[in-house]
Amino acid sequence: MGLGIAAVQNTLELSKLGLLEGTNKIAEMGSQELHLTALDLEEMIKMAGLNNFQKNKFPDIDNWPNSPRCSAKSFYQFLGIKEYVSIDMNKEHGSISLDFNLPLEDTSLYSQFDLVTDHGACEHAFNIAETYRTMHRLCKPKGLIVICQALWGGNGYFLYDESFFDGIAAANNYKIIFNSYVIAAESKTPNGSDNQFHVPLNRDLLKTIDLSKASSINVYVVLQKQDKSDFKFPYQGQYLAKKQGHFGFNRIYHQNPLSSSFLPEVELTTLTGNEFLKEFFRRIKTKIIKK
Repeated sequence: MGLGIAAVQNTLELSKLGLLEGTNKIAEMGSQELHLTALDLEEMIKMAGLNNFQKNKFPDIDNWPNSPRCSAKSFYQFLGIKEYVSIDMNKEHGSISLDFNLPLEDTSLYSQFDLVTDHGACEHAFNIAETYRTMHRLCKPKGLIVICQALWGGNGYFLYDESFFDGIAAANNYKIIFNSYVIAAESKTPNGSDNQFHVPLNRDLLKTIDLSKASSINVYVVLQKQDKSDFKFPYQGQYLAKKQGHFGFNRIYHQNPLSSSFLPEVELTTLTGNEFLKEFFRRIKTKIIKK
């Protein structure tokens, strides 16, 4: 269980986008570790515009892939998250002991955490639904839930697909902040970490991947809990629609393809609201005519 390149990259991006602002407490399912080299970690931190990397703040980081490994706690503390808790029956890295198959009975932990993660832990419990109810209960309203689980090539009881996370989001009114496939290639970075790549969550795109050159494919999702309601179990089809107001994972719209537009900040910040809109649509019209 651990944070490789893809998880570190996404966490840094969440931080740079301000989505971790005010995050003081994190709870992780599983005694999570950093699964990358110190050189790659330093390089990614610098790419995120942070220049205060100090290797001595990451104990055992040079040991990977051997043990003992660096706890993910060091990474989150580097990002300014002061309080860290992990939950795992093995009690490694100071984890709170819990059999994930069973309910979390310590209600003092409920709604206490700004960020709750599952980077490959929950799939090892047969009672998988209980693990995500635990995560829901740990998370504060408006807090983030980050999940990275195997679609193909996993080592747990279950494999996951987009509909699993859509179902949880629909039943519990989560906002989906981000989602992707994570392709783990059978290759290494120049610094020796396992290569991992975020790609858009698109089935047609996924079919183009040469699985002979991949070791696993994960589904990665960032959810935001919206209110204090207790966890609701999703159900496909119409069975719970009348009670919960949703149809499981079935969507009523198609997501737009991943895209972005950049506007020159210096030029446009001097414009009023109406002037900004006029200039925006003028440029769009110009692009269309050129095409």
